[in-house]
Amino acid sequence: MKPGLLLLALLVTVGSCTQTPQEQGLAVWRGPDISEPKIQFLGVGGWLLHWRGEGVLMAPSFSNPAWLGIPGIPPLWVEADKARIDHLMPAAKNVSMVLVGHGHYDHLLDVPWVMQNYTPNAQVYGSRSVAHMLRAMVPASRVVSAEWAMARVDPAQGPRASSRPGEWITSLGKNIRVMPIENRHAPQVAGHLVAPGSYDYDLTSTPSFMLNWRLGQSMAWLIDLLDEHGKPVYRLHYQDSAAPAPYGFPPALADGKGIDVEILCVGSWSEVDGYPLRLLQLTQPRMVLLGHWENFFGNDPASRRQTMIPLLNGKPMERIVRLTVGPDVPVLLPAPFAFIALPPAQ
Repeated sequence: MKPGLLLLALLVTVGSCTQTPQEQGLAVWRGPDISEPKIQFLGVGGWLLHWRGEGVLMAPSFSNPAWLGIPGIPPLWVEADKARIDHLMPAAKNVSMVLVGHGHYDHLLDVPWVMQNYTPNAQVYGSRSVAHMLRAMVPASRVVSAEWAMARVDPAQGPRASSRPGEWITSLGKNIRVMPIENRHAPQVAGHLVAPGSYDYDLTSTPSFMLNWRLGQSMAWLIDLLDEHGKPVYRLHYQDSAAPAPYGFPPALADGKGIDVEILCVGSWSEVDGYPLRLLQLTQPRMVLLGHWENFFGNDPASRRQTMIPLLNGKPMERIVRLTVGPDVPVLLPAPFAFIALPPAQ
């Protein structure tokens, strides 16, 4: 049996081994809608921001397929659930940038339908491999390979080093700019990475086999929300997959602007050493948001009873985060569709 299929068989055996956050001693944030500036968690790796009449959307994922529809069991075959997307996707017509960190189906499967029906003026930014996949589903003019702008990591500098600065990509309305950062993806379980690899050619059809949604080059993102003079009011760092240090670390930039909001991935956090301790020691954010924690195999994002990813224990990670950032920094584990107010601008 191929390693990927062997791992899937292993996951099937543990798919029912899930707990609620409350059973792990975690509080779930369920903030109602509020005035801007705010960010909304959409579930899995998805987040939505509106700023000065423009929006940025990060890898929405609502379909959450499961094997034979059995909750908790990873699927072999995947297809976007368009009816569910239509039911759950918030208004996003002003979104001009859709950011994708890597090519796995839980980050990319729903993006084409969202772009076709909810973000008519947006371009999607990701790795070359992500772009090769999306061109089978989205007009090529709306797909941007952003690896040319990526901040690069030099592991020889040690696990606490910033990356080398990349290039800013500015939105059409000039209210938002983003910088991709070289990242890696933690193994999902027992040291194994599901669906590795990449594409070096444009696909001609939508992948249906789960393992054909290939990882590609993983990216973290810096996201700046700009004032009318093009100066950053807020700076967010978004890492949609846990990674060994220093991958995903933001560069030190000449403007000296710090990280206001750090968005971390809870999934697979324990599969890499030093995550997220070393990242937080570098970024020293004013707020930390914990995403990609819920069991997305057959999960309904609208349900109030969310369970953790099978075998995932998020409490030790939350403890590390709180001890690292200190008692004055908010640390939130939001429920899908919860709103979070950004900290006061500095």
